[in-house]
Amino acid sequence: MRATRKLKALFIIDESPKYGENLDRVTCIEYDKERKECLRSLQYDDTRYNKISDEHHGSLEWLWRHPQYLQWSGSATSSLLYIEGKPGSGKSTLAKYLVKNLVKVPNASSSTVAHYFYTFRGTRLESTHENMLRSILHSILEQDESAFFYFQQEFRNFHRRRHPEWPYESLKMVLSLFVNHPSTKPLFLFLDAMDESKEDDRHSIIELICKLCSDENPSNIKIFLTSRPVAELKYCIRERHHVIIMQDQNMGDISRFADDFLNSGLRLSGNILQDATDYITKNSQGVFAWVSLVKYELLTHVERDLPDSEILKCLKGLPKMLEDIYNFMFDRLERGYPPDIQDGIKLFRFVLFALRPLTVLELGEALVLPDDNNTSHEDFQHNKTRTIVMRIVHCGGNFLEINADGTVQFMHPTAREFLIRTIPCSLNFSFQINEKAHGVITSTWVRYLMLCFTSPRMRDNFAEIKNWSPRDFRNYAEYMNEWPLIEYILSYIKDHHDLC
Repeated sequence: MRATRKLKALFIIDESPKYGENLDRVTCIEYDKERKECLRSLQYDDTRYNKISDEHHGSLEWLWRHPQYLQWSGSATSSLLYIEGKPGSGKSTLAKYLVKNLVKVPNASSSTVAHYFYTFRGTRLESTHENMLRSILHSILEQDESAFFYFQQEFRNFHRRRHPEWPYESLKMVLSLFVNHPSTKPLFLFLDAMDESKEDDRHSIIELICKLCSDENPSNIKIFLTSRPVAELKYCIRERHHVIIMQDQNMGDISRFADDFLNSGLRLSGNILQDATDYITKNSQGVFAWVSLVKYELLTHVERDLPDSEILKCLKGLPKMLEDIYNFMFDRLERGYPPDIQDGIKLFRFVLFALRPLTVLELGEALVLPDDNNTSHEDFQHNKTRTIVMRIVHCGGNFLEINADGTVQFMHPTAREFLIRTIPCSLNFSFQINEKAHGVITSTWVRYLMLCFTSPRMRDNFAEIKNWSPRDFRNYAEYMNEWPLIEYILSYIKDHHDLC
């Protein structure tokens, strides 16, 4: 008998298609396949970063000279830099500024960098710690292949059990393992607006952050964290952590910002320009949001061509507290023309309770949709000719702003919080700030679908089709795309209904 010899070979080749037909019956191992699958399992929502205002020219330069920043960035061990500030003091703008200027941070440009900006003005997930963990871990694993070592066991465990999503505790476990990450591979984490995160498990997340930053760890993890004062942070922040109080540092930035818009926007000059700049800086109390609202209020006087002394008088007549200026703006809305009030109610309801930020086009469709079922398709199309941007500005009363991506949001989280407190007590502007709002929205979406599916074009072009051709499907898809709210409604109408 002749002995049969077997040959085993290992080939390492690139992914070129020219090898494909020769390898059909060969067992293949795709390089990095498991890590890529893990990355796909860590999908997350992140809309906040691009909506944060950029710094005013020349602002925030003080950061690079601040002793607390220098100690944090220059340390060879893990450390935490905590930026605490009043609402509207510019914490998120500072966080974005630092992320954009990483080249100025020692070792950051050659390190693994991840950032997350909590917000309750985005999608439902963006204020959750689970979404934060998915985002941070995805960024780390995407940049550093070797970091898969920390993910591997937990990923295989939940994958083997066929769970559709990562268990929350597994995400926390993976991040906690980075305390053993080699110090030769620094890791920079930027977390903004912890106060906008869900209170559920916030304390545990902050404890995890502090654990990662312990100078006793063999790793080198730098965490930059911003927040309003919250109890959990007061409890966990220790003397060894580095702390900067935002409103103690930003007076110079506020002065430059005020001088710029008073000079270029309102054309003030001389002693009145100096008096107005000093007045705004002194009364701002470090709150940029108040200064921005003062700017919008003063700019409304430009077309009236008032003398400089009258503009200064108008400035000094404005409320000096953020809450008071919100009341000033809201009182003006309440005294408005009834149709403006009704549109304002609709705008605030949709911006408050939409399950993701709506675009100007989507809001425009919702705004012209009547509150009854008797409006014809022709009337609906006729009402759409109104300029929606002007209606948002006029009926939103400076509470709303339009982002560069076309979505509409409140000008600041404090504006949203003010309206949630104020609207239920209003005489003219009142509507339900509870689950009933989702019921109203659900009814609105049903009326929109009825208009879409009963239009003359739908009836004439699609109702009689028995056997649909590819061209019919294409024409139908094109028709549906002409209704800006369709994508949102089909994605979220069930969620609104369930929240009623």
